[in-house]
Amino acid sequence: MSSGGILSLPNELLIAIATAGQGGSVAVQQLRPEWSLSQVCRRFRDIIVGAPVLWTLIELDLHSDMLADIANLYFTRSQACHLRTILRECKDTDDELIAERLSVIVPHIHRIRQLRIFLFANPQIALAPLRHVAAPNLERLEIRNTLEAFEMNPVEIFSLGAPMLTFICMKCITPHFPVPWAAALTHLKLHRDGEWRDSSSSLAATITTQCLCLAHLSLSVVYLEMGRLHLPFLERLHIEIPEEDQHHLLAIFDLFDTPALAEFTISGTHADQILVLFNSTSLPHSSFPALTSLTFVNGSCACRVIPADAHPITSAPRLFPALSSLSLIHQCFTPHLVTGIFASASTWPLLQTLTLCPPGHRSLDDVCEALWNARHAKARTLPKVRLSAPLLARILSREKEEEEKSGMDMEFFDPSQLISAFR
Repeated sequence: MSSGGILSLPNELLIAIATAGQGGSVAVQQLRPEWSLSQVCRRFRDIIVGAPVLWTLIELDLHSDMLADIANLYFTRSQACHLRTILRECKDTDDELIAERLSVIVPHIHRIRQLRIFLFANPQIALAPLRHVAAPNLERLEIRNTLEAFEMNPVEIFSLGAPMLTFICMKCITPHFPVPWAAALTHLKLHRDGEWRDSSSSLAATITTQCLCLAHLSLSVVYLEMGRLHLPFLERLHIEIPEEDQHHLLAIFDLFDTPALAEFTISGTHADQILVLFNSTSLPHSSFPALTSLTFVNGSCACRVIPADAHPITSAPRLFPALSSLSLIHQCFTPHLVTGIFASASTWPLLQTLTLCPPGHRSLDDVCEALWNARHAKARTLPKVRLSAPLLARILSREKEEEEKSGMDMEFFDPSQLISAFR
């Protein structure tokens, strides 16, 4: 398009182009579309500056000396519009300086609908400006701290209320429970690394008594030392077990009274505990009548020998009568699990999909062999198998070598999509 053509764009189209360009996140303010387009000519500047909707996404570097000036420019040009605000800190910024710069947004907190903060700091100091504050229109809050200081005390934020808050994600930061903004929560993610422990039952009590609308919950198991959770409307649950922890799966499952739960994902599991879970017939306090999807994820498992007391799977898990989808991601002893599942396939009446992503390459041949042998299982139609790229390639290679089809319904599965969903 010629220069004259660009300059002749209708006002509405120019604003639409600038709005579309705001979909990505950039670190340098001058590269944002509202900045670059406003510098093309006087007409463009008048249009862009006069469109409040283009100044509602505020991205600020907390280490920048220009933060206050840039923030005030956005607060002014956005007029009365609701805001989305992203604040980032580099590692070398002083905690008290972070707090001072974070305080710039406090007078405008009533306009902020979404707030994301990325820290490398002591959160009790850095987040102090948000302590005795009300956020009446805040709907989504995300705070991620990469400073792994496990001894830090819980942080109090928005003590004057945030009645519209439905989504919270916090990493390496613990809110001070009970909180005055839990009633509307539908999504809650709290994750910590390492061996930090919650020293009270306040979290479990708060979630059970206040988060009555909670539908999606993602927690590190270290938050669940002191209590059980009764969540009648919870639909999706993700629990993360630290690598050094030795929590037993049966004890973890028995913490949840969640009759509506449909999807359950546990990270940090081992095959011997999965076998015990599958062979169990009941839990003292919990049941999962609506659970249709169950996923076990492991990271870098070093297990080499399966324990002698890990009994093979003899039937479908009675604990999960509605289970239709089972996923084993980077799970140790995947061949052992696959053999047991297919050997008892006739007793899994609703199982439709089995997703497999073995750890590394050392077990690919064994998993391939277990799947190949499943063709001869005298059972009902086998479930569809979703396979990681290396495993699918190994199966297809074997089909080619032996000039024989496996007879399985197979498709590709990318495990990175599942794992990144909980980061």
